[in-house]
Amino acid sequence: METVPSLLSAPSAEIAPTSAIVAELREALAMEDWTRAVGVVGAHWSMLLDDLREVLDDALRVIPLPAFAQDARAAAIRDIRLHVAADEVDRMLGEAVLPDWDDLVGLDEVARSPRALSLLSVIAVRMIAFRVRGRLARARQLAELLERFGHIAGVHQPARISPRLPVALLQAGITRGLADDIPGALLTLRDAYERGPSAGKEHVERDAAGKSAFFLALSGDMTMAATWLRRHDESPHAHGWLKPRIALTADIARALVATEELHQAEAATALARLDQPVNAEQSWGPGVTYAHARFALAWGDRHGAVENVRRDRQRYAEWLVEGTTLGPLLEMAESDLLLSLGRVHPARHALANSAEHPVTRVARARVELAAADYDAASRYAAAALSDSYSTRTRVEALAVQTATSLLRDGTQTSIASSDFEAAAQANGLALITLSIPRRDLHDDGNATEPDRREILPANAETAGLTSQQVLVLQGLDQGLTLRQIGARQHLSVNTMKTHAKALYRRLGVNNRDEALARAHDLGLL
Repeated sequence: METVPSLLSAPSAEIAPTSAIVAELREALAMEDWTRAVGVVGAHWSMLLDDLREVLDDALRVIPLPAFAQDARAAAIRDIRLHVAADEVDRMLGEAVLPDWDDLVGLDEVARSPRALSLLSVIAVRMIAFRVRGRLARARQLAELLERFGHIAGVHQPARISPRLPVALLQAGITRGLADDIPGALLTLRDAYERGPSAGKEHVERDAAGKSAFFLALSGDMTMAATWLRRHDESPHAHGWLKPRIALTADIARALVATEELHQAEAATALARLDQPVNAEQSWGPGVTYAHARFALAWGDRHGAVENVRRDRQRYAEWLVEGTTLGPLLEMAESDLLLSLGRVHPARHALANSAEHPVTRVARARVELAAADYDAASRYAAAALSDSYSTRTRVEALAVQTATSLLRDGTQTSIASSDFEAAAQANGLALITLSIPRRDLHDDGNATEPDRREILPANAETAGLTSQQVLVLQGLDQGLTLRQIGARQHLSVNTMKTHAKALYRRLGVNNRDEALARAHDLGLL
């Protein structure tokens, strides 16, 4: 057999013809030269992943695992393609020697060297490997390192780095967006989009635009999300295995934009194209769940949506840990759905173990609003407003303040009200207006739609109970008498009768049995 000249001898694995890559890889596999085979995979992973996936997968199944120990890029690609168990990621990837993010001298030195392109690849594949396993905190660190190093290397070696940089930036932007850094993600994705024509990969522009629309929709800026969806549609089409993956996030964005703008038919059409990803990166699954939950809040089966959100929060637990974008959004989605069903206590319970986050502050504000604890609702809303996390949290916090003013004072004259209306309209967030009690809605032509529903039920405030009323209710549910309940709290039976009467008035009932039935209907027990 004639020996094919090695493709590994070129510095930093310059771009080679696909036929030459396939020939060398197959020769190395035939000779069981695992070191050489792993080297080809590591050096040319991008082209193998984009254009030669079957060849790559065949090689990865044959090459023994220990052979990957000396090549971080090839090991990461194996992890990405074969989805090995999470506890093997660190062992397989090892501790690659990477420069520190803030070591500008070190970064500059490597950026000038023949190792620049190789290091860019190592950082990129490790970042993706950690991301697909749900380790977003580490992936985000690598994304920041990749961006800084890529830009420095692009200045020193533009001819070699520029063709590879757009793809790397695209992946870095995706990582940051999933890792609760949407503002950073949008800047990086815009950079990737603008550099797309120089990438030699026609999917970069389209994917960067679609991912931008997705993250903008999550953050609540539906106007800009729609703009980036148009750019996505106008960009060159992707082909092959990339096409459905790129379409998935764009369709999630379409569904969210249409839902938030209360365009039911458009939202339903986009949702019909969505399915949970199979044998693909699971980071997008929670996005599909979130889009369905928002639709259900406006028009769909809210009971079924609650169960779906709960199921998928367990299913995607690895991708919803603290420091993720979609974790708090799904917590809020479950709480909002429960509130829309009048189930205040379960809604509060859904947020009980939530980490402190602007999104969950808004969700807690809505729970306290529904429970008629207007002071607590105002505190949570003010805390969310003090953090410039996203357009969504700001507008929703203003909505809580507006509704609090209306329910507590019977008026809507606050500054928050005018700010809320302006912000909701500017950002295409009509769905959030349904969190304002119906009597506050203006006759704007939309309020009379037959399928328009409120996020909070009109009598949601009746579910709010004082701590003593909760104790009475729980005691009654246990079969205790008022005297027995009072003895637990060292209170007289007359005091307990007073609390019981207040409880009955709050629930709109006349006796113990009716109170227990109503409490179960509201999810208070």
